[in-house]
Amino acid sequence: MTSPPMRFLAKSLVVSVALAGCLAEGGGVDGEQTEQESTTTYVDILDFSKTDQGQWYDLIHNLNRQFDDVCGDTFCEGEYSNIQPLTFSCAVSSKQGSVKDCAWTFAAAQVDVDPRNANIVVDAPTYQCHFKMKTTAPKLIAILAGDDPLHAALPGAPAETPSIYDQLSDCFDHPIGQTPGEFAETGALSYVSARDYYTSSAGIDRWYAAKQALKDGFDRVCGDTFCSGDFGDLQAMDFTCAITKSTGNVKSCMWTFGGSWHLVQTQGGAQQITASTFKCPVMMHGTLSQLLDVLTAPGTDQPINRPLPGMTTSAYEALLDCLP
Repeated sequence: MTSPPMRFLAKSLVVSVALAGCLAEGGGVDGEQTEQESTTTYVDILDFSKTDQGQWYDLIHNLNRQFDDVCGDTFCEGEYSNIQPLTFSCAVSSKQGSVKDCAWTFAAAQVDVDPRNANIVVDAPTYQCHFKMKTTAPKLIAILAGDDPLHAALPGAPAETPSIYDQLSDCFDHPIGQTPGEFAETGALSYVSARDYYTSSAGIDRWYAAKQALKDGFDRVCGDTFCSGDFGDLQAMDFTCAITKSTGNVKSCMWTFGGSWHLVQTQGGAQQITASTFKCPVMMHGTLSQLLDVLTAPGTDQPINRPLPGMTTSAYEALLDCLP
């Protein structure tokens, strides 16, 4: 066999180098580009050069709202009725925006009052839901900008779970950090949760109006206070009080919150996720009726900032030593 001419070898070498360069920059099926894992760095999708941060926040806000709309008839019909969405984030390659991992964290709380000793028992797990897909940041953003992002098909997702909604079902079967607690087995049944104290529609409505007033107040102040740190997505989960059935006196109150933060590792693209719940005691001295009077009274000041019955401090001040 004769050796190939040098001109042919030189041409082949040029083609090989060019091909290697293309593979290093990316080349994949159906025009999708991929990057070499050993040289790829990753960023949060918010830090990707082609991401409009304002648009991303709007899209996730809409996704959260869509989840809230469907949860009551689906995921929230199970053990936890108040699953709250926290952070949705994605790790993408820094050059091409190839999606490495997307994760959505949630918190939930099941709160009960021990009828024998008035202890408030809080079971507040979190969820870390990762989504399988093969796409790029711009294409994912286009999907989330559609009419039904929760149910839209994700490119490269498993056939049996093609959407975010479908993949959430398995995630909610795996709560993290459940703490069911224990109830006393002896003693008189002397206490009840505030939600069960009133039997009239008017009383029940006042209780839920008071809870909503506190939550609204927290949402207004959080951005400049508690939500300005690592846990920028803090959500008020449940406010509960233990009530003496015979007198209506408030024995204790507890306000539960959930929050998380995500950090993308530049090498490998894994997301470091911290999701936590916080159980904040709220002190007062008086009856449930007096508490509701304070929280539902008209006025320009926010109920969260009003001194609680028998106290000079407010619900807001009760959170200062509890929330991060």
